[in-house]
This record gives sequence, C-alpha cells and structure tokens, in this order.
Amino acid sequence: MAVILRSRALALSLVLLVFSNAVRAEIVIDRTRIVYPAGAREVTVNLKNEAAGPRLVQAWIDEGDAQVAAEISDVPFSLTPPIARMEAGQGKALRLAFDQREGKALASDRESVFWLNVLGVPPKPDGAGNSVQLAFRTRIKLFLRPQALSSPAKAPGGLKWRRLEGPSLRAEVHNPSAYYITLSSVVATADGTEYRSDDPPMLAPYSTVVMPLTASGNAPQPKPGIGFTVLDDNGATQTHHADWAPDK
Repeated sequence: MAVILRSRALALSLVLLVFSNAVRAEIVIDRTRIVYPAGAREVTVNLKNEAAGPRLVQAWIDEGDAQVAAEISDVPFSLTPPIARMEAGQGKALRLAFDQREGKALASDRESVFWLNVLGVPPKPDGAGNSVQLAFRTRIKLFLRPQALSSPAKAPGGLKWRRLEGPSLRAEVHNPSAYYITLSSVVATADGTEYRSDDPPMLAPYSTVVMPLTASGNAPQPKPGIGFTVLDDNGATQTHHADWAPDK
C-alpha cells in the first residue's frame, strides 16, 4: 500500500509516493533480517543500488511503527551513514551500532525487536516544479540478542501447540523461549482434515498466540499434528513437526 510522505529529513520540496516491500526495492539489502549480538561493537549491512539511476538513500531504525518519521524515531542504535547518495550499480556499507547506555532499559533475558528502514529517493527532474515521484522503502527486522543467550536453534522445537474448538478450529501456540520465532507456514491435521494458517505470526518471547485455521481442501498429512516452518537467523526456512498438546 502506498502512503504520501513529505520528506523534510531529506530536504526535498517535492511530494514522494512511497512504496514498501510489496514491490521490488531499488536499494537492495544483503539480507532479510539482522541479528545484533548485544556485545558487538557494530554490525555491517551491505546495500546495492539496482535502480537505473542515482538514488538518495536514507536509513533509520524504528520500534515497529512503520509510520514514525525518521527524525523522531528514538531507538538505542546509530547508523552510519544515515543519508548517502548512491550511483546506479554502486554498493555501500551501512554500519549499525548499539548504544549500551541508551539500551540499558531493554530486557537482558530475552530478545528485543526493531526494524531497519532503507528508503531510496530518485533525483528531482531538471526544470520540474512540484512533482510526484516514486520512492521505494524496504523494512527488515532487527533482533537485538543479549549476550547471555546462546543459539536459538532449539527454540522452534519447544513450541507448545493446543487445539481450540469452537465454530472453527484455532491453534494456540506458546513460545516458552527467550527468542522471537517467525512462523512462515503452519499446516495442521485434526480429525482427518488438513488446516492452514493464512497469516502465520511472529511469536514474541514467552508469549502465547491464538491463530485461526482454515480448511485447505488438501488430503491430510499422514501424521496428525502440526507441520510448520520458521525462518532462522539467515532467513532460511527450517521445517518442524509437533504434536497437539493434551486437552486441559
């Protein structure tokens, strides 16, 4: 979905029509998610301008509100450079640094999540007055991982799944771990019928989420329970299976 943004931070007088990840971005990030170890001095993300011409690139981090303006976003991170010009085909390193003092209020026993935004703005046409131009923004998740936490590889296998009966079948899933777990697909078998989640959620640490399930019309899996996939630290898909928990 497009929104209109007057970009004071980029000192432009024109009105920008901004598109998010729904369309192909012109400024490409070298990953789909960032894991920042809290003890690291900095993490580097590589950008590349795949547009046909130069772009003015602005980067900022927010806490989850996609509408917050870059200049008022208040997060315990700094970005270098926050604004840069990139020629067509050019690459550039974006350095993220976590401020330990500003982030001291964050939980030390679980991950915190932020979002990295990268906006590519085309140059204003020569001789043009006020005009509408297309700007493309990419947002990816940024997970801050406290030093006390080890690998999250076993976390998806610890999810607890429970059937909730009613007018339609729902699945309750509990995440007992300190990690964010991003579900990319959920396929459940119950009473000889296959069900799917149309919008698999991201599970916050120590949270419980109820998701509606829709009958898929496909033949059920031979093994009852839940087949699900998650995205790992590199954005790769990992497949898991779990049994329904006994009814309470």
